[in-house]
Amino acid sequence: MDAEEFWSVISLIDQNALEECDEEDAVEPIIAALSIKSEEEIGQFQEHLSQALYAIDGQKWIEQAGDSSGSGDGFLYARCYVVAKGKEYYSKVLGNPSAMPKSSDQWAESLLYVAGQAWAEITGNDEEDYYREATVSYESFSNEAQW
Repeated sequence: MDAEEFWSVISLIDQNALEECDEEDAVEPIIAALSIKSEEEIGQFQEHLSQALYAIDGQKWIEQAGDSSGSGDGFLYARCYVVAKGKEYYSKVLGNPSAMPKSSDQWAESLLYVAGQAWAEITGNDEEDYYREATVSYESFSNEAQW
């Protein structure tokens, strides 16, 4: 899976559900799309997600994150929301941190779990057993160069 396919999968997110703060329903189309991919492609999706989240992990983004700036988890979930809004919105925030979402209603934690859920569906394993180490960490404060 290349970057364009990653963003194509992200574009399947139900934006209406996301705006209604129903992030689990919002990501269901992604899980369905990934569930017909290979384990390798699911891992590649996870790598692209980690890279995207890592790229907007920094001081200039957290300073603009409003309600989400108070904790590492909140900041991570806000960054997930940025990705969930799609490539165009993500690119805008990447280049202009002031476009970060300001409200804790603009979180998309569920995006972190879609690879594991899809993997569980195709392997019959428990999603909690899914582990794929990406080349970068998506956790808040891990991109040391930007802090």
